[in-house]
Amino acid sequence: MSDIIIYGRGKTGLSLGNLLKQQGKNVCFYDDNIGFDGNGKFSNDSVVILSPGVKPSAPGVKAAKAAGAKIIGELEYCFPLCKGRTISVTGTNGKTTVCEMIYHVLKLDGKRCKLLGNGGTPLSSQVLSVTEQDVVVLESSSFQLDNCRNFAPNVSVFTNFANDHLDYHGSVENYASAKINNFRCQRPEAYAVFNWDDANTKEISSLCKCRKLYYSLADKRADVYFENGKVIVKFGNEIDTVDAEFLMQFAKHNQSDALAAILACRAAGLGTESIVQALGTYCFLPHRLQFVTEINGVKFVDDSKATNVHATVNALANYTEPLALILGGSSKGEPFDAIFESISDNTVLVSAVGDTAEQIAKTGKKFGVDVTVLYDIKYAVEYCYRKMLPIGGTVLMSNACASFDSFSGYAERGDYFQKSVRELACGEKAC
Repeated sequence: MSDIIIYGRGKTGLSLGNLLKQQGKNVCFYDDNIGFDGNGKFSNDSVVILSPGVKPSAPGVKAAKAAGAKIIGELEYCFPLCKGRTISVTGTNGKTTVCEMIYHVLKLDGKRCKLLGNGGTPLSSQVLSVTEQDVVVLESSSFQLDNCRNFAPNVSVFTNFANDHLDYHGSVENYASAKINNFRCQRPEAYAVFNWDDANTKEISSLCKCRKLYYSLADKRADVYFENGKVIVKFGNEIDTVDAEFLMQFAKHNQSDALAAILACRAAGLGTESIVQALGTYCFLPHRLQFVTEINGVKFVDDSKATNVHATVNALANYTEPLALILGGSSKGEPFDAIFESISDNTVLVSAVGDTAEQIAKTGKKFGVDVTVLYDIKYAVEYCYRKMLPIGGTVLMSNACASFDSFSGYAERGDYFQKSVRELACGEKAC
């Protein structure tokens, strides 16, 4: 019988297999489609490492539990092998941006660092090369934090919390429990960074037993806040005030992300002024409120990375001009009520695409909002443009849904949106 069973053959599963073989372990793979790849079986002696995409409700997970197997995740297995300092970022939205910001600042400060985790390079593929001089910036999803009971990063960041991934976790309580593992086992001398402006996150922070730091866009009770183009940081006995006019150009939720990054880097030992100066040179990743082009007074913005309702609500808060909103994709088991509760009078048009189009239209009707069901993004781009042409404004695709109904991921969906916009621009002789 194998020493360890790896559940899943995706990128993380294969990476785990390579790691375990380097350690001289006997490895067996399992997935629900083809079962074991050898003579493996679940027993009370088995250690089963789940790939992040394996749902807790999967048949094999139930079988492993019934057999008394020990079930853990990649993070749980790899963390004890990591010799460097660790900054782990989780939250419903903003994880990737905050991680990228922290990594950018650390690199410019001359630190040896690695950016690993959710959606990128698996921790298991790099963990054996991490030295005591390295700082590992980890994007930690709820999938990775599930089945994780001994994870203790030096610095943790919790950006926000809202309903998400209910199709995976089964309930908001299970989702929250997984997220809390980001700081649950931190040592008393460690730092945990929380969003003061998010009521759910502030409540969750009461469970934290290490040194807590809070960031806010305006509340002066927080350890870092933004006021009149300046960042004010209270850390220990020090109070730093640094000019940060460039933050005025960021969307509000990205301003919040920047403050989270500032506190995380401050907790990691960097000075406030050098942190803010480095952030001034940061460039955002694509598909996050990305301006595409303007055609005859109508602007187009790609926010395909908004894969849940909370992200779309955040996006809407940045617009006061006339707005046409494109929603929809594949379902994550999340209701859409919060979007229509937050829509203001400047949103003059809502269209829906993808598998959730009918559900979105039904929710809109409940709130007295007419939703045009168009199914395909290309049709929605054309329709919204024609409707907005007389008044100008912005066509915003902020889906509030996953993308797996028609695309491999949010990036492919965003690329398709941008391609559709460019084709429209050429047809309008604006290319």
